[in-house]
Amino acid sequence: MSETYTDIEARIQAACLKLSELEKPNIAAIAREYSIPEQRLRARAAGLPSRSQRVVGNKRLSEAEELAVCLYLKRLDSIGTAARLPMLTGCANAILKRNYQPTTESTNTPPPTVGLAWAPRFLERYPEFHIRKQRSLDYKRRKAHNPEVLLNWFQRYKSICEEKGIVSSDIYNFDETGFCIGMGKNQWIITLDPDRISYLASSSNRELITACETISGDGEVLPPMLILPGALHLNDWYTKTQLDGDILLSVSETGYSNDRLSLHWLHHFHKFSSQRQVGAYRLLLLDGYGSHCTKEFIDYCDENKIIPFCLPPHSTHLLQPLDVVVFQPLKHFHAEAVEQATRTGCSDFNKIEFLAAIDSIRVQAFKHSTILSAFRKCGLIPYSPSIVLSKLRESTPLPTYHAYASTFPEPVQPQTPSRQPLSEFVTTPRTVRSLKRHADYLWQADPTSDNFRISLNFFFKGSLAQAHSGAQAQDDLHTQAAEIARADRQKRSQQSIQKGGVLYASEGRAMIDRQEEETTEKKVQQARLELVRDEKTLLKERNKTWKPIFTEFKQSIRKRNARLKKARRVYGAGWPCN
Repeated sequence: MSETYTDIEARIQAACLKLSELEKPNIAAIAREYSIPEQRLRARAAGLPSRSQRVVGNKRLSEAEELAVCLYLKRLDSIGTAARLPMLTGCANAILKRNYQPTTESTNTPPPTVGLAWAPRFLERYPEFHIRKQRSLDYKRRKAHNPEVLLNWFQRYKSICEEKGIVSSDIYNFDETGFCIGMGKNQWIITLDPDRISYLASSSNRELITACETISGDGEVLPPMLILPGALHLNDWYTKTQLDGDILLSVSETGYSNDRLSLHWLHHFHKFSSQRQVGAYRLLLLDGYGSHCTKEFIDYCDENKIIPFCLPPHSTHLLQPLDVVVFQPLKHFHAEAVEQATRTGCSDFNKIEFLAAIDSIRVQAFKHSTILSAFRKCGLIPYSPSIVLSKLRESTPLPTYHAYASTFPEPVQPQTPSRQPLSEFVTTPRTVRSLKRHADYLWQADPTSDNFRISLNFFFKGSLAQAHSGAQAQDDLHTQAAEIARADRQKRSQQSIQKGGVLYASEGRAMIDRQEEETTEKKVQQARLELVRDEKTLLKERNKTWKPIFTEFKQSIRKRNARLKKARRVYGAGWPCN
């Protein structure tokens, strides 16, 4: 049976103890006595540590770097976020990437990373961290969430606000929500036929756009970051829409957020929240999504005095103001925009249509009163945990309308007394021709008769109906103008201004303006070159045309001069004057 390292190490310890008791020990004899390798005993006698006590030489992270990882895990635990093994590995890789300094021979070599077994071994070296299984909760268990957990969270929230002196205007809630670009919703309609089945043609565009929204405790909303599916920023996103210049546009292959985009959003949040900051610290309420808990995200928060405060798991439907109140009207007004565009002839509600409508959608959804109501219903501002805790209690379902319908008295339908028609002009005229006939009748009728008064009443009703019809026609003209603008947006261009990354709408338009200026300058230079070439060509053509004429003219001048010279020799120098 093979011996283990522990058994051999125990005999080596005993042999070392015996060696220390002898003045002139015989190491070889003692090694044979304890049945241990002689070389290993000589090394231990010389002071070399055992393998278990030896410093590991192939560690990826130094002691200082591992300490930074420990601080990161403790920071996540303090804000109420459960760290997972991928987050631990990502933190280690981020530290290695930050500290990597390539040599001249390894310029193109990527920074080192830790292996798959590094995280478990790290946790073995630091026993103060424990691994526990986080169990998922179904909907019914979430509805009956432990009140003690929520109350503890509220107490920590209150203590942080009091300790750091955080006021309501410095408390923010951040969350992402997705939009299926062209998907509306079912609508209630009015019809004369109760059995009618009605359908509204809807756009089939199901691309997803993610909106990263942030609201503050004093009822304000920060500009959002929109994540569009794709790899390029297209010119049409900026030229064919009236996007607010502070809206941040980004792209990803899926349309969802990731670690890189979350960090971009954090920079965006710091840029605009710092402009209205009152106290020294800002509190950021957010869920425990992995991208919100990376080491880069936490470090940036610490550097700028932003305190990320995560919500308890499965509690966003109770504690997150955006989820509780604001996102519902946001989705409603998006569906209204899709439905309105569909009714006015839009067959493809695409990204450009969405970007053209998002400003008006957000203006309707993010009202000051709505945001204040969201924080109030979550028990955050003013501080009132009982509002949330009361939702966890069992409530008796209210009786439905139909249970009491039989006890309600039947409504009395008002009836207009029947009147015997006194003339053929006792109906409301609904066309221009019937209005003209009514006017001719009233012109000839007796003003003192009952027939005249009744006909005049119907004439007024018909005139008002025609006026309203004219107003509706004017509205239709505005609708047609919107359709023309939409048709112009539908003329798509595949020109792009940037690959990947993020851009503010104002930056995108500025880049397009610079591109257009550069394009115009190139066209001007090209036109100048073409003008110079045309001038040279024209000069060549002119020389080619006039050169024989000039040559012939010179020859005729020379012949004339020769004849004149000959005549002067014959008739004298004064010829032809004499």
